Amino acid sequence: MATRVKFALLAVLLLAWCSFAWAEKIADIRPQGYVTDLANVIDPTTKARLEVLCAEVEQKTGAQIAVVTVNSLEGRSKEDYSADLYKQLGVGSKKENRGVLLLVAPKERQYRIEVGYGLEPVINDARAGDIGREMVPNLRSGDYGAAVLLGTTRVAQLIAADKGVQLNGVPASQPSAPTSGASWWIPVVVIVIIFVVVRAISRSARSSGRGPRSGGGGGSALPWFLLGSALGGHGGSWGGGFGGSSGGYSGGGGGFGGFGGFGGGMSGGGGAGGSW
Repeated sequence: MATRVKFALLAVLLLAWCSFAWAEKIADIRPQGYVTDLANVIDPTTKARLEVLCAEVEQKTGAQIAVVTVNSLEGRSKEDYSADLYKQLGVGSKKENRGVLLLVAPKERQYRIEVGYGLEPVINDARAGDIGREMVPNLRSGDYGAAVLLGTTRVAQLIAADKGVQLNGVPASQPSAPTSGASWWIPVVVIVIIFVVVRAISRSARSSGRGPRSGGGGGSALPWFLLGSALGGHGGSWGGGFGGSSGGYSGGGGGFGGFGGFGGGMSGGGGAGGSW
C-alpha cells in the first residue's frame, strides 16, 4: 500500500514538473520575428507569409502585429496573460502604441487579440471579437496556421483601410461600424416610411387632378428613386463588415524589410478573446 502511494506521489510530482518545464514564463519570451511559434503549430510556409505580411503592414502604416502561440497560459486568464505578454514584447512604437498581439494557446483552447492604445479606435472590441469568431472554425479543426493567417489578414485589412493604403495580395477592406443584432429592422422601417409618404403624395396629386395620365408613367420613377437614395445613403452598414472578402494573404510583396524588433508599445486591455 505504501509503495503504491509513493508511486502515485512520484507520478504527480513528475507531471507537475513536466507542466512547469513545458510552460513559457512571460519574462523569458523573446520575439523570434513577427511570429513567435512556441507551441510549434504553424507550418513554415504560413509563417513565412505572415512575416512578409506583417513587415508590409509596418512599412506602410507604422503599425506592428505580433503573432504568438504558447504551450501554457501558466494558469492565468487569457486577458491577464496577453496584457503582460504585450508589455513584455513591446508591440508597436512607444510613442503611438499602434500594435496588435494575436495570442493562441492550443493546449488550453484559448485565443486573445490584444490591441494597443493607438489602434483601439480602428480595432475596437466588437471588431476584434468578429475576427476571433471567424478564426474559430479553423481553430476547432486544428488548422492553427490557417486560423492565425486569417486573423492576421483581417487585422491588417483594418489597419490598411484606416491609413488608406493597399497591401499586396490582400483584398481591400472598407470596414463599417459594428452593428447590433437588432439593426436589421432599420432598412425595413426606411422602406415603409418612404412607401407611405410617396403613396400619400400620389393620392393627393390624383385628388387635385395633377396625377399622371394613364399610360404616361410620369410619376412611377419617383418611389424607386427615393428608395434607391435611402438605401444608398445608409452607407452599406448592413453590407458586410470586411467588404465580403474571406480570403487570406496570397503571397507576393517582396522588397519589404524583415523584422527589426518591436518598439516598446503598451496596450490598455482593449481587444477580445475566446475559446473553442
